[in-house]
Amino acid sequence: MKTSRVLAVLVAALAASAPAADAQEITVMTRNVFLGADLNPAIGAPGIAEAINGAGTVWNELQATQFPERAVPLAAEIKASKADLVGLQEVALWHVQQPSDGGAPPISPVAGATAATTVAFDFLALLQAQLGSSYKVVVVQEEFQAELPVNADGNVATGTGPLASLGADLDARLTMRDVILVRRGSKVKLGKTRGGHFKTRYEPNVGGLEIPVDRGWVSVEARLGQRKFRFVNTHLEAFGDTKIREAQAKELLTGPLKTKTQVVLVGDLNSGIKRHNQPEKPGDDLAFKALKGFKDNGARQSCCFSSLTDPRAAFDHTVDHVLTKPGLKTVRARVTGNDPAARTPSGLWPSDHGGVISRLRLRG
Repeated sequence: MKTSRVLAVLVAALAASAPAADAQEITVMTRNVFLGADLNPAIGAPGIAEAINGAGTVWNELQATQFPERAVPLAAEIKASKADLVGLQEVALWHVQQPSDGGAPPISPVAGATAATTVAFDFLALLQAQLGSSYKVVVVQEEFQAELPVNADGNVATGTGPLASLGADLDARLTMRDVILVRRGSKVKLGKTRGGHFKTRYEPNVGGLEIPVDRGWVSVEARLGQRKFRFVNTHLEAFGDTKIREAQAKELLTGPLKTKTQVVLVGDLNSGIKRHNQPEKPGDDLAFKALKGFKDNGARQSCCFSSLTDPRAAFDHTVDHVLTKPGLKTVRARVTGNDPAARTPSGLWPSDHGGVISRLRLRG
């Protein structure tokens, strides 16, 4: 046999026996789906009367941002990504009660007020309906919950219940959730799930009533062949002092990120080290920098549209991340959610954030 033929046979044999690159590669995605409204008019209000009016602003924005419609392109993004694991943030659950009975603890000033129980919008159920059988829920973590009376029509003369004089038309309750999804048919095998809340949290005061804004994380133990890893999804604080989310990042390091297993961390950190066409705001990078030893495997500039209806809106900074430790090789990474063709029939962007998709090569 000629030498050239021998070499060819040896190369072919070695190629056949060597593991394929994709046998050790996973695709992950982080996606903030946007809870539907800016909460600041309510939780940033100086008193109860202003908070009820602010809640009306929030409620009306929620209606205008139409999550049932936005769920369609969001689900299409997730399915097209073929991500093995997806971390979702701001997967809101909105309950309503009408007529108002004064809200519910911890914000309500009315003794005996009860929590709203009628579902108005369940973002997870709406998204699952669009995903069909392509993805299933691994774990759901409930975060911030609060209920306020809502002056939906801006008219104090049409109020109901014990706070009718302040224009309360109904009560609306928000439950924030972080979720992990897995693609059906993925070769990634899943094990134990965990979740927790940060001890450090933002606690605004509305009319003398303290609002505990819980944030946290969820995780799942995973394996691809013999390669084990931990997948963690988180959403750090967006409001208040930037040192709050820095402290939350440090809690991650002593909590779910403290492991000898390789870790893939995804989520909205509300923090980054690079901005585009604008200066860095003081403290914006603290949480990101606190995650020492982690490699950034994500594409940059995935945030944030100030309006879902602005066709010229563009992402200009980085808060959504895919991070790994020990640092994994990024095969490829991209941002979704900024394609004008993906806007809904009524002209809405899928979210105020983009999604970040990264294909990673595991170690071992």
